[in-house]
Amino acid sequence: MNFIAIDFETANEKRNSPCSIGIVVVENGKVKEKIHRLIKPKEMRFEPMNIWIHGIRPSMVEEEQEFDEVFKDIKHYFDGNLIIAHNAAFDISVLRNTLSLYDIEEPEFDYICTMKLSKNFYQGLENAKLNTVNELLGFKFKHHDALDDSLACSNILLNISKELETNNIKEVSKNVGVTLGKVYKGGYKPSSSKGSILKTSNRIFETKRDDSFDIKKESLKGEVVVFTGGLKRASRDEAMRLVRKAFGSTGSSVTKKTTMLVTGIKDIKSLKRSEMSNKLRRAVDLIELGGDIKILSEEEFFKIIRN
Repeated sequence: MNFIAIDFETANEKRNSPCSIGIVVVENGKVKEKIHRLIKPKEMRFEPMNIWIHGIRPSMVEEEQEFDEVFKDIKHYFDGNLIIAHNAAFDISVLRNTLSLYDIEEPEFDYICTMKLSKNFYQGLENAKLNTVNELLGFKFKHHDALDDSLACSNILLNISKELETNNIKEVSKNVGVTLGKVYKGGYKPSSSKGSILKTSNRIFETKRDDSFDIKKESLKGEVVVFTGGLKRASRDEAMRLVRKAFGSTGSSVTKKTTMLVTGIKDIKSLKRSEMSNKLRRAVDLIELGGDIKILSEEEFFKIIRN
């Protein structure tokens, strides 16, 4: 099977703000080439949430090329090839919106979404997120690194192809009930999961959440905990429940009563103020005024509460 797997990371909520792209070239079912490029967005505005997700900061891309120059080097990967992406609606939207921003003509190619393929093919999934599916397939990677995400996306299609015993993407599409999308000059057709599912995986996954570990009793007694940004090991609701199990209380905003702010960003000290969330800025301001607030990474938080 031959295809090109892609993944974009963006600087902010706009679909024309790519700051990174990963490209994996697969030929005859084998990875033949891996490309990773940092990109300087035309609008150098990075949202704290996006930084938390992928770890790319403005200083890391200031000297990089903008997308119009990068695309000159990577355009040939798109022309006439099969493109795959996990949640392809996002990545194809980033590509098309950024091409439009620079007034670049769209290449023509077919594409398919591995998230839709996963939902239809694998039974018993808790969700079809890239990390969830690959964890169950036994593939380890660094999530939200554009190149690693592209490799993980490749792994999904290669596994589905192997189990279906076909290297023909049209047969995969037909059997799994996910249509091929298409990008062409001036438009596109989305990859859809409205087709009939003819075959599913022989694997039956029963996902178990890693939230059953022992909590240190009273490890958060007297603490008022606030979370900012997303967490990788638990949802916000799950994390708040863990706080209560540890005899702590939670808050929705940072106030003078807050004693602990937990953030998913690891290297907090190196953040510029413009890269901080509103809650993190408020906590820093209160600390400077003499407030007693501990700012913890997600890892530090779980070390405190876990036996």
